[in-house]
Amino acid sequence: MNNEGIILVDADDESITITWPPIGKVSASNPAKYSLQFRPSTSASDNGIDSGASLMYTSLTTDSTSTTARKKNLTGAGHGFWFRVSAATKSKTRVDKSSMDYVGHACRRPFTVLTMMEQSRRMRPPSCKVDGATASPTPNSYVVHVSWKPYDAEGGEDGGVVVLGYKLQMRENDGKSSWATVAPLLTGTEVKKKNLTSKMGYMFRVRPVLRGESGGGEANLETSVSEGGNIVPFSCASDIVGAKKASAPPPVGGPTNGVGDELLKIFKKLPKDELLAKGGMGKVSLSSAFDGVDLVMLYASAHWCPPCRKYTPELVQFYKDARRVYRNDPKRATSIEIVFVSADHDVNGFRNYYSSMPWLAVPYDAETRERLLSWMKVTSVPRLMVLDGKTGKILESNSVGRTLDLARFSKMVGGMKMN
Repeated sequence: MNNEGIILVDADDESITITWPPIGKVSASNPAKYSLQFRPSTSASDNGIDSGASLMYTSLTTDSTSTTARKKNLTGAGHGFWFRVSAATKSKTRVDKSSMDYVGHACRRPFTVLTMMEQSRRMRPPSCKVDGATASPTPNSYVVHVSWKPYDAEGGEDGGVVVLGYKLQMRENDGKSSWATVAPLLTGTEVKKKNLTSKMGYMFRVRPVLRGESGGGEANLETSVSEGGNIVPFSCASDIVGAKKASAPPPVGGPTNGVGDELLKIFKKLPKDELLAKGGMGKVSLSSAFDGVDLVMLYASAHWCPPCRKYTPELVQFYKDARRVYRNDPKRATSIEIVFVSADHDVNGFRNYYSSMPWLAVPYDAETRERLLSWMKVTSVPRLMVLDGKTGKILESNSVGRTLDLARFSKMVGGMKMN
């Protein structure tokens, strides 16, 4: 759906990202510049109309050349925020135009930020890349591969809930297209979107569909990233994918770090490039599993080993605590992922042992498992090797016997990201 006016691209608990279509006559020799202002909504009945120029707007910029902007440091959900934009005047300091000179919200309603609780429930943005190996049915079109990590519903607000699948949305990066639903319920964690033609590129976002959802509707997405009720808000927007010239800005929640080639090489020859998840009940692609992860820990262990059976519950608690810290403050906390590399003697032992673990695992019958045990130089178990999530560099060859302290691990990747 195309709109004439400002539309909401993204929001978190302290910022709002907006976009708008080009205003006025724009060309290579006459690039557009914009004057952008905002104000808090004064009440539930505030409709954004300021015919008497009595409401005070704050100037954000008077010479922006972009049709997208992010306003940070917005506190309190309140009644939301209003934005307005116009073609900039020759004077960089003049912001006293008539309200009629400005373009307002396409939806005629204020945009809202999330609460801290809503923000803590969000998934990470999906990873997106153009799939040149897959043919698109439409001439001059392309295919985008979209993947995401399974929703972590353990603990917190969503502890014990059942994830039925995922809802995926996309929007064209043209300044006037709203978010549109690609699929209301996907059971997997990746999809290929075909027949894409925009030279401006696309953005994607995802949310879990939980059993017992109620009280929300897509109409609320004009002003928020949440459909309302008890529904989990959509993730931050992905990086722009498919753009021919423009570089992709980082998503609102922070840059998507991607997965380094060196880390992927460690899992060479992994069948279908997939790890096991949820105690063996699910699977996740390597690119999705490690996207944006700061630390990857390889856990060599076995059910027949008494020290392993003692250490594993401690590691489970550490893992859940670290995930909770990251979920509550993803901008500052260190993200981790653990991969079980079994040293069990048979597949039944592996299955029974892994069913009690909340992290990922290399399939027991994969050649990769034996190769990893050799690469880790495993002569005894348990063994916990810590890798840099971006480069695959070994940061600690064996953490067993040392305190499972997130602060200590965080320092290994360039210093503490949290207090």
